[in-house]
Amino acid sequence: MEGQERNNRWQIWLGIAISVFSLVAIFFFVEPQAVLVALRTTRFGFVLLAGVGVIIFLIIRAIRWRYLLSNDVPWNTVFHIQNIGYLLSTILPLRIGDVARAVLIGNVPPITVARGLSTIVVERLLDMLFIIALLPFTLARVEQLPDWMRAGAQGMGLMAIIGIVVLVIAANQRERAVRLAEAILEHIPFLNTAAWTARVDSFLAGLDSLTRPKDAVVLLLLTVATWTPIVLAYYAMLLAVNLEPSLAMAAFVVCAAAFSVALPSSPGQIGVFHAGVIAALQVWGQPAAQAASFAFIYHILNTAIMISFGVVGIFFTGSTFRQVVDSTRSFRVRENEQTPVK
Repeated sequence: MEGQERNNRWQIWLGIAISVFSLVAIFFFVEPQAVLVALRTTRFGFVLLAGVGVIIFLIIRAIRWRYLLSNDVPWNTVFHIQNIGYLLSTILPLRIGDVARAVLIGNVPPITVARGLSTIVVERLLDMLFIIALLPFTLARVEQLPDWMRAGAQGMGLMAIIGIVVLVIAANQRERAVRLAEAILEHIPFLNTAAWTARVDSFLAGLDSLTRPKDAVVLLLLTVATWTPIVLAYYAMLLAVNLEPSLAMAAFVVCAAAFSVALPSSPGQIGVFHAGVIAALQVWGQPAAQAASFAFIYHILNTAIMISFGVVGIFFTGSTFRQVVDSTRSFRVRENEQTPVK
């Protein structure tokens, strides 16, 4: 338990260090006064349109998550729990929001925490699949792309594809996958084999939607529908800071942002998000001041929406912020206590 706490503290401080380094690097290369000048000319009508795009993203994302849950939970419940998760990830470290979502949805019959966790994993894989599929179309329009960025995108894409293939095979061969997991776990002396085998079985049960072609197609279509408003939101925000974007540019920045926020950071992806999108716009030859103003305004807008909808979600679910945090932490403590027992 103490080792886990030390590891968590290490992750928190590493994230803060990376965020601070990213922000320092931004203002080393970008003149703050030029950013302020760019901010003063922002066209707020387009900022409003970008906000609408983010809200539509949340609505469709909840529809997709509910479909992954076999529509066993009312949409409004799924929507509010999803937004509570985003709230926690925005203001607390260690990306605790995903765990909170699983715990909260696991308290809604007939869903279990393990099933909730598995659907969140599928969500992430579908998102990564979309980004990887979108990236080649955007790269084709970039005249000069740094080798490190191209290599990083290809590496993460390969890992995402391998992960999806493995999960699809495991979900279709559930009994064999569980037996294989049990055989492997038997050779790990500090784990409770029975408990972890049951978790693997519950996890694979949550991937049931990947075993049916019809559901797989629906999920792919919902994923495209989920991300389209975000691409349009980026496009509107680029217009807001007086750039002349194309949809390909907006899509490329979305991809860059998705990869950058995968890095450790302080809550809300402060610094890494800004550095990622500024670098992406620089690749497209856009002015540094406008690129930085886009990063800061979009991040503020997105943060405000996530916090606002998360607070509304807490109100409508009848919970309190403290109850949500405490229940999530209690779950993580139980998981850590159960793990080392044979």
